[in-house]
Amino acid sequence: MRFLAPALVSLFIAACGGGDDSVSAPNGPARGSYTVTLRSGEPSLITQEALTLQLTDVHDSRCPIDALCIWEGHASVAVQVVQAGHAGETLQIGLPAPAEMKLPGEATYRGFRFSLQGLDPAPRAAVPVPLAQYRAVVRVERAE
Repeated sequence: MRFLAPALVSLFIAACGGGDDSVSAPNGPARGSYTVTLRSGEPSLITQEALTLQLTDVHDSRCPIDALCIWEGHASVAVQVVQAGHAGETLQIGLPAPAEMKLPGEATYRGFRFSLQGLDPAPRAAVPVPLAQYRAVVRVERAE
């Protein structure tokens, strides 16, 4: 039981957002691959690359979790990206979809590739999700 308490405390701190975990570098910063969780109105900084990202809009046509749909739908987000000393750009990136559908997917900016890895919360039928409640998980990689 002594060993379980520290693990539970760590889990509680992580679940409550203790620390700055909005940017992680799963492959290490030297490889130029980062995962960023974006929330509207909260800019995220990738310090190693001097990149600032901000979620500005969400287009969510995914099938509501309490509905039965023919197609799973699609979601895309608008992300304002700025690298220190350079002009910013708004990128449209979306969840993976068949190429023939011509929906937003990956986008590039100044040698970086951006892709949407996930979007929460899942929609519910007839219950709009305010922009402030969305959390977009974005992968940023050097486009070598």
